[in-house]
Amino acid sequence: AIQRLKARSPQQVTVLPQLDYSPFNRFGWLASKFSGFCKQEGLDQVLWFSNPMVLPWHPPSIAVLHDVNEWKAKAKYGSRVKTTLRAWMYLDASLTWAKKIICVSDATTDDICNFRPQASVLRKVTSIPNGLDSPLTTVAPAEIEVPSAPFLLSVGRIDPAGKCLPEAVSLVEKLRQRSGEPWELHMVGGMNTSTQAAGEAFLRGMEAIDWVHYHGYADDANLAAWYRTATAVVFLSENEGFGIPVAEAASFGKRVIVNAKSDATLGAGGDAVIPVRTENIERSAISVLDQVGLGQSGTVLTAPMTVKVYTYADAASSYAKEIDHLVNA
Repeated sequence: AIQRLKARSPQQVTVLPQLDYSPFNRFGWLASKFSGFCKQEGLDQVLWFSNPMVLPWHPPSIAVLHDVNEWKAKAKYGSRVKTTLRAWMYLDASLTWAKKIICVSDATTDDICNFRPQASVLRKVTSIPNGLDSPLTTVAPAEIEVPSAPFLLSVGRIDPAGKCLPEAVSLVEKLRQRSGEPWELHMVGGMNTSTQAAGEAFLRGMEAIDWVHYHGYADDANLAAWYRTATAVVFLSENEGFGIPVAEAASFGKRVIVNAKSDATLGAGGDAVIPVRTENIERSAISVLDQVGLGQSGTVLTAPMTVKVYTYADAASSYAKEIDHLVNA
């Protein structure tokens, strides 16, 4: 969307400078200095693609919301107080003061309508789904040590509770038992400070299991290599606004095992998804083996998948239209 706007009016589009990682430091700068920055740069509209911080004295703003996890999980960020503050900074402030709210999926829109059904909020809200044609498919993959055994790939931050990582481990264990094949679990992703202690404890607990492997943060080239070589992808999070790894897996033609409770991830992968219930790992393993079989040569056998047609170019056009509406309102 930014590239399209720059192509149309290059002198009118400015990307916000890099802000402090701490949300409270960012909020302090935005509360005290952002309006002055906008006047200095000649900016009269703002588009927040992520983590919006909208205040009443800011220029007219569009806020993009990815999920409402702060409302769903009251202690998600270490404590109820911290999570409530984040909810106010990112969600409630945006709903109150932004001129337009864009959600990255219908599931997020439905969540907002459920939690904040006021007419003043609902008339601001619209959905613009993320594109499903991952740019990772065009990246030259790095050389990695490809596992010889079939494996599930987990992509995302190491948040055991939020990403249901213990359940992913249990699923692979059941796949090994039922199939007689030496299935493995390979995880790539970094850690957030709010869940770092839990993530590190989880990884220490996995050290004794020789078929669970953690590879740390992966850049685009390495991530592309892991997607290309995975037997299937596993992403069991219950609370997602979209589920980028789900769409990325589908873009690579990989089956992706998702939580049946997550409407957003069901929509993000189309026919590629295998919905499972984490409370019944035995049944889940059967579903996976039914849809991701292994031929005698070790090749993966899966049913054909429908190619999703909604692209990032479509999403960019939709964003540009919303920005035009704000400019001309």
